[in-house]
Amino acid sequence: MVIALFRDRQAITAVVSVLLVLVVLTTFVTAIRAYYIPALAAEHEIDHMQEVHKSFSEFAAKACSDTSSGVVHIPLGDGGLPFYSSLSSSGIITLDPGGSSINISLENISEVSKDVEGFTTIHNITNVSSLRMWTDDLEAGEYTVSINNSTENRTSIFVYPNGALVTETFANNSSRGRITLRSGGMGDSLILGNTFGMDLLNMNQSELPVILNNAYNDPEAFPLSLTFNGSFQATYTPVNETLNISTGYFKYRASNNYWIDQELIFENGAVILKQGRNSEIRSCPFMSFENNDSLLHMSVFNITGKKSSLSGNGNSFVTLRVVDSEDYLYSNVSNIRMDISSDQADAWKKYLILMTNDTRVENGTVYIPSFHNKTVWITTREVEVVLP
Repeated sequence: MVIALFRDRQAITAVVSVLLVLVVLTTFVTAIRAYYIPALAAEHEIDHMQEVHKSFSEFAAKACSDTSSGVVHIPLGDGGLPFYSSLSSSGIITLDPGGSSINISLENISEVSKDVEGFTTIHNITNVSSLRMWTDDLEAGEYTVSINNSTENRTSIFVYPNGALVTETFANNSSRGRITLRSGGMGDSLILGNTFGMDLLNMNQSELPVILNNAYNDPEAFPLSLTFNGSFQATYTPVNETLNISTGYFKYRASNNYWIDQELIFENGAVILKQGRNSEIRSCPFMSFENNDSLLHMSVFNITGKKSSLSGNGNSFVTLRVVDSEDYLYSNVSNIRMDISSDQADAWKKYLILMTNDTRVENGTVYIPSFHNKTVWITTREVEVVLP
């Protein structure tokens, strides 16, 4: 009887021990699931967001560089925790070329130097002080400068495959004669593919100054405009000048499970971090003062491509290509005003208010009322973005 009772107590003790071990294990597993795994998963998602931030910094660097094209890797999700959880965060990348814009108004400009290429029109010109045809890669073809968007008043530059160069000026659609500058003969021809420049205000090379002077004296044609077809360098005095540029944006928006949802946006050269309603510029501002604040340098980025989006939790490779880059130099501008239309207006205000206290936001537009007496250097870049 005593032996049976002893055995029963041993059995009960073993059962209680097992139950206690199970309770400890359950408590331990519960604690891991309740505290350790969420903390580890949150840290994993934070690391992922830092990787996305690095990708956007790389995107901004490639857009600012002289390299014509590049590819940027963006991880849409963190991939989940190995051995613990297969639940992964995800994200969506969005390209919107018309999502933001900048308007720059320049008043009372002393002089403007501008490089143009392709088919371009410059408006509101009061005087042309320098005008050259210029190219680093001369090709055969016709290069033209027309006044007030009229082919009746123009100078045409003909470059022939044999290296001959002829200019012809038309006034009211009547030719004022052709000037042969290079005949194309041996030792007297242009070499195609080379750098080439010529002064169009030189009467020995073209009669463009004649029809320019006629336009200056015509009240209906003044102030005048010049339309270019080709590569040219012009220095001129404008009445005023306004640049309206659609900047667009490229954005990543996270859908996290354990960490705060965030957005990263590339817009007009800046990388912007948005969390909830708050946003701020984290890198690459587009505007700075140089030369003891006498020079205002602005880099304006125009994001182009097809409006599209892509979501998931895998890896994405985004292609970007700098399609075009132009520099404009405006000397001694008495008054510069800007406004930026953007979903991230608050971030732009926080940055720009450090330059002028009068910066304000109204209906999603940031208004920078005025900078005075600056030389303004504006670099525009057209960046084409292709999503997978």
